[in-house]
Amino acid sequence: MSLRGVSFKISNEPGRVLLDILSAIEMKAYDWFLRNFDFPIQTMDGDLYDSLEEFSIDRIATGHELAKWLRGPSNYLIFAELFAFQSGQTEEVGMTYEWFQESNCHIAMLVYDCTYVDIYCKEQHVSEAFYENAVRRGYTGIKWVTDDNDPRTRLSVWSE
Repeated sequence: MSLRGVSFKISNEPGRVLLDILSAIEMKAYDWFLRNFDFPIQTMDGDLYDSLEEFSIDRIATGHELAKWLRGPSNYLIFAELFAFQSGQTEEVGMTYEWFQESNCHIAMLVYDCTYVDIYCKEQHVSEAFYENAVRRGYTGIKWVTDDNDPRTRLSVWSE
């Protein structure tokens, strides 16, 4: 049984969910490739606007840029794909778990249907940090993702 990462469920409500999830690691140490974001931001009066006006789909961001953006107004996370590379080592992002295994990507995070989070990590201690963070934050359905229990071959929130 080979460990791939961790999965869990988050609350289906506005907040700073990605910031909370990524607090498990030093997100500023990475460059991030962001894909398939559906991430409206909530204004003070409760209205939602499309956050992609500022942060376009399929974009590379430094960890500092991502952290600054996530510390902004409350948001409502619907879909998101984030891929973490060591600073300065980003590459074209593939669509398969096989690509992830062979790439320079260290972390692949998929968020879908407002509540489901799957995080793939190359290093076990990073998976453990995400797992412990999920427990601390009271997320539900927390489980290890392994070769034995994960049928996923595509690293995307959208199927073909």
